[in-house]
Amino acid sequence: MKRLLVGLALMAATGSSVEWQAVFLVKHRDHTVRVYDTGGDAVTGVIRLPGVGRVLRVAAAADGFHVVAEAVEYGPDTAFRLRPPRYEPEPTGIRAAHGLAVTRDGTRAAYVTGTAEDPTLVIRDLRTGRETTTKSDPVMRLTWTPDGRRLLLSTIPICDDTSDCLFPETLRFLGADRPVKTFSTITAAPVVAGDRILVPKRGGIIEHYSHDGRLLRRVRTPGEIAQISVRADRLLVAIAGDRLVTGPLDGGDWRELPWDAGTMEAAAW
Repeated sequence: MKRLLVGLALMAATGSSVEWQAVFLVKHRDHTVRVYDTGGDAVTGVIRLPGVGRVLRVAAAADGFHVVAEAVEYGPDTAFRLRPPRYEPEPTGIRAAHGLAVTRDGTRAAYVTGTAEDPTLVIRDLRTGRETTTKSDPVMRLTWTPDGRRLLLSTIPICDDTSDCLFPETLRFLGADRPVKTFSTITAAPVVAGDRILVPKRGGIIEHYSHDGRLLRRVRTPGEIAQISVRADRLLVAIAGDRLVTGPLDGGDWRELPWDAGTMEAAAW
């Protein structure tokens, strides 16, 4: 709670402008979610998702938010839509084995089925129900571009006696001839922001890459990164469950946002 009060004081001291009038969705440690605004106010009450055992990820949507959750007793991943002004959870009917990711406009979903050694990537058109499937290396993370036209995969080696089963991670756009780049360690899901791929690394660093793998910039954040999210040209960075900050896409001028480290663990806008 002390962190939350500090954040509110900083917001009051710096004043308000249009860029601070955004809302963000917080995932709590008890697997509930809640919408806050950047002025420090809770926009909703605590939101409990029906039939959910735990919330896995929160992400921005074109008109609100997506929440990816796991059913009670470790069932399949499911997706909910939260739309303003009430942000009541709307089940989308999507049920997936692993790694569910939904485009910002809510029209396409990607997920993985099969075994860890023999996975299949599924792309589903949520308007028509049509699915396409592709054999894949084991998938660690899935990230859509903001326009929903391309899917960035983070894949890892097949787990055997010659690998450590987690690293390295290779980023590749689905259907591309060449990978973007291979990394020894990524601390959170990458984000595609226009012509850049933002990759969180150890030491609180976000590396910016072009879509063909050229390093464009390194941005230092205030601590180890648990999640990043982008809105227009601003970053929202959850710092290892301890702080929530926002700043320009190219870094610097970090501002604290309301955060209670005892109850909150991830956020997106």
